[in-house]
Amino acid sequence: MKQIFESTHSPSERMPAHRHRDSYAALVLDGNYAEASIDGRFSCSPGVLTVHPPWHAHADEFGANGAIVLNFPMPVTDCLVSVRIPNPKALADLALNCPVEAGHAALEEAICHPPAAPAAWLSRLVALMCDETGDDITNLARRCGVTPEHASRACRRWFGVSPSELRREGRLQRAMSLLQQGVPPSIAAVEAGLCDQPHLTRLLKRSTGMTPAKFAAY
Repeated sequence: MKQIFESTHSPSERMPAHRHRDSYAALVLDGNYAEASIDGRFSCSPGVLTVHPPWHAHADEFGANGAIVLNFPMPVTDCLVSVRIPNPKALADLALNCPVEAGHAALEEAICHPPAAPAAWLSRLVALMCDETGDDITNLARRCGVTPEHASRACRRWFGVSPSELRREGRLQRAMSLLQQGVPPSIAAVEAGLCDQPHLTRLLKRSTGMTPAKFAAY
């Protein structure tokens, strides 16, 4: 995202999981929405600022009154940051004139805004998916005491994607981080839990349009 723009969203509007090429911040000016991603489910109301790293996948579900959101460029960050701004109007005014300065000011003045806590079984399911890469998600759901269907519904609501998509996104994010650190694609694929480099290449091209080599140099 290279420019500042204000987006207006309709009541009960839904945006499926999507990505942005550049790191950016979204400051809620009015209304509210819930943002779901691999990082959890965040309740975004006026004064909440969410900073997205490049290519971060997230889904948005807007409230009964819709929302007005100010979007502006941010210094590159390697993880999602959600904070509450003490004076959102002052930050919005600063962003319109100097977005880079606004980005630094936001992180200096902000108050941590953590995601809502999921049910204990869902937290365990996510942990198992990360730790036990070879086990079937159906079996993991049953180990957590729920049916695969219930796990899928809860996962979609909480993280914006199905359990299998969540696990795949976690592996992709890990691989992208390794590539940016200079790790060769073949090693990054294995360390991220993917089958091989061709698997990484397919996922990366589908998500970003880039090969591992181009992404590493991005």
